[in-house]
Amino acid sequence: MVAARSVGQAFTIAVGVIGWGVVVGFPLAEVLPDPEPTAALWIALFVAVILAARLLAFRIEGSVLSLDSAYYVAAALCVGSVGAGRLVAVALTIDASVRLYLAHSRGKGDESGWLAELGYVLYFGGLSGGLLVFCGWLFNADHVTSKEPFEVAIRVVSIATTFLAIHYTVQGVRLRMLGRPWRVYLKELALPGVIAEASLMPIGVVLVLLYDPDQPLGFLLLSLTYLLINLVFSRLSRTQRQLEERVHDLEILTTTARRLSASLQLEELVEAVARETIKAIPEAEAVALVHRRAGGESGFVLDGYDGASDKFFRQAMAEGEGAAGWVMTRGQSKRIDDLTDTEVAVDEGGSGIRSWLGVPLFMYGGCEGVIVVQSSQPAAFRADHERLLESLALQIAAALQNAHLYELAMVDGLTGLFMRRYFDARIEEEIERSKRYGTPFSVVMMDVDNFKKLNDEHGHLIGDRVLKAISNVVKAQMRGVDTAARYGGEEIALILPRTDMLNAYNVGERVRLAIAEQRVTTDSEPPKVLSVTASFGIASYPETRAANGEDLVRRADRALYRAKKTGKNRVELFWSDDTGPARLPIVVTPDPDKVDRSTKVEKIDRSGGVEKVDRSTKVEKIDRSAGVEKVERVKTDPPAPAPEWPIEKIDRSARVVLVSPEPPVASSRQTVKIDRGGLEPEDVEDR
Repeated sequence: MVAARSVGQAFTIAVGVIGWGVVVGFPLAEVLPDPEPTAALWIALFVAVILAARLLAFRIEGSVLSLDSAYYVAAALCVGSVGAGRLVAVALTIDASVRLYLAHSRGKGDESGWLAELGYVLYFGGLSGGLLVFCGWLFNADHVTSKEPFEVAIRVVSIATTFLAIHYTVQGVRLRMLGRPWRVYLKELALPGVIAEASLMPIGVVLVLLYDPDQPLGFLLLSLTYLLINLVFSRLSRTQRQLEERVHDLEILTTTARRLSASLQLEELVEAVARETIKAIPEAEAVALVHRRAGGESGFVLDGYDGASDKFFRQAMAEGEGAAGWVMTRGQSKRIDDLTDTEVAVDEGGSGIRSWLGVPLFMYGGCEGVIVVQSSQPAAFRADHERLLESLALQIAAALQNAHLYELAMVDGLTGLFMRRYFDARIEEEIERSKRYGTPFSVVMMDVDNFKKLNDEHGHLIGDRVLKAISNVVKAQMRGVDTAARYGGEEIALILPRTDMLNAYNVGERVRLAIAEQRVTTDSEPPKVLSVTASFGIASYPETRAANGEDLVRRADRALYRAKKTGKNRVELFWSDDTGPARLPIVVTPDPDKVDRSTKVEKIDRSGGVEKVDRSTKVEKIDRSAGVEKVERVKTDPPAPAPEWPIEKIDRSARVVLVSPEPPVASSRQTVKIDRGGLEPEDVEDR
């Protein structure tokens, strides 16, 4: 890209030098005769009309289009090719120099340096002047012997056609070398320019026919008409561009409104505001949203976005601080073209920011924030940018107010943490985000140790004070994207996006130590200083293979239970095998008479080949590894009543053996005895 621009700049300089060479060299080489002296009045008239036409030029896709070619051609037939070429070259050089000076005064000079700017001046004067001399020589503009209308029209059309064809071809090659696609150039600049300038060629014919060195009035009036037509073209083009900008702005506002209305959570809203603002104003390199803290907290916060690094950051901000404070205090927009030269006290200049534009956000009947765009280029923002940002600010303020109200509805009044329903919604969102992007996140469940005892000894007011202190500690340790919620009572739940279990453990340890260092003073006489601790359980998704958000919370809660059970004031991770005690095989005993019905049999392994099972209890699965070949049911008369509660577990530490039938029993079926490891046996009976 840099090499292409260098080639383009070299081409620009070469064309300019060649053009000036033609203007100066053709007479020196006697290819064309030196022009006869032209009256100062006519020189002033031609230069004035050319400069006025250039003043009415309009910009299309970064290039300036001026409808002045018809006047060039008329000048070639009126004062000669060389004279007209010199007039045009001088007039366009003056025009290019003035435009370059104005660009420098606005801080928009060519970044490529003085050589590129010199090439720009040489090119615009030399190309048109030299090309006009060449076309006039080619079609014998200096040898017009009569002003017969048909002959004049033929010469004007021939010179104009050749001039426009070569001019736009050279211009296209130059822009292509500088990175402009051919299709865009032809569609946006060449075709509209050729059509517009060709439509003015009849006026060029009339200008030649009316030219009389001794009677300038008719030529002057027609020149004014020519400029009036230029003005109409310029106004129509600018009106079309303004309409396109308005339509573009409306599309941006519609898209932004749709995006912002879907963001009720503050973190998502900040991201939406930053990305939509940079999309609406491409000149912006950074966006800052200054707003009052949510949840009834005092003070302001600045949420910033750096477009180059695609990173967000948050920092506290004092009321009335910097340029944003100036905007909030006065409730009006402020555009600063150069932060190094402004009457407003700012501290943004040290970060490389030069241009600054801030618009107030009106909420709750007053100015409660500022939306700011910044650029490292001086004078990067215009009045239309300010107008668009003010329109965006109306939507941003409404969305920000809704987000604050949403957080107020979702924030616990005592602790300032989110409520349980907000936590439940957020965890399901994080599950979906993790599935979509493959990023982990963690849930931390924490519980204050011995909180009931603290309430009983010191009262609920002191308990509330402890909860507030712990909540402040938790919020101080959280990132902007983390979520802390009061899960219930003294239990707090945290959601840590993009955090695996190991990093979540570090967060839990940091919060645990901070809580342990916290001290709360009672209202008793003398006052007591209380220290509290908390226990933590952590589970991560998808590391723990939880099925959903509820399952993930359940796993974190089991880890918390283990932390409580193993000494409190500790952080425990969920164990993937923490699903209860391991199942052991059934042990056979020689006693066939009794069986314990106090537990519910859930599973019995049938791999041992048992064909019949005593149905006097609710047996779902029997371990057959003991080698039992046949299990008989013993009928007794009358049958014993069913147990009063279901049997849940069978001690599988015993063995099952085959027992011979007892003589009093009429049935030939055999019975077994299952040793329950110390439980009182009961008779085994048929169901």
